[in-house]
Amino acid sequence: MKFNATCLAVILLLGVAPAVCPAQDFSADVVYIDGKVNAASLRADTSAHNLSRLFVSKDKMRLEMGGLTGTVLLVNAADQTAFALIPAKKEYEPLAGGLSEYFRVSDAEDACPDWQKAAAQKVDCEKVGHEVVDGRQTVKYRNKLASDVAISAVWIDLGVKFVIKWEGAGTGVELRNIQEAKQAADLFTLPTDYEVPKPRKGASKGFSKR
Repeated sequence: MKFNATCLAVILLLGVAPAVCPAQDFSADVVYIDGKVNAASLRADTSAHNLSRLFVSKDKMRLEMGGLTGTVLLVNAADQTAFALIPAKKEYEPLAGGLSEYFRVSDAEDACPDWQKAAAQKVDCEKVGHEVVDGRQTVKYRNKLASDVAISAVWIDLGVKFVIKWEGAGTGVELRNIQEAKQAADLFTLPTDYEVPKPRKGASKGFSKR
């Protein structure tokens, strides 16, 4: 695990007292995984058009989905808000929940409470141990209640204190090309020229529940 100069200075000044370094802002490529999580199952379609990107700043996340629609998801965990942006139409829709697969932890070595809090389903968390993911040091945790709808394992990065890999029933995600740097504030705000789509004539009011 690499410490920046400020964190190192705090450790030296406090001696044996514990030093808590703030989690780093970062950006990363999002690589989707088919089947069991292994190097051979990584999808090869990572062209610029289809590549998904994740941006994280403190409690805020921006997930830019690859593909034709180019949907963008904005999540603010502190405010408990989430929005789906449709850039092609300059529209956005409020979402009932955030991205339970992506979450930040206060302590990568004791991340079970944070996973249980963030998860959409009940998690019986068990710490597995340290593993290297794409050259980065992580701590793996297993969900003993894994099912067809629940995540079975997550890997927490020791540096950014964030999930950089998760595995579910036949699918998963791995964050690649992680760049630790301060992220622009406007990445996580609703564009002022976006509007909520007007209800179509004859459509029922409100959003359908899934």
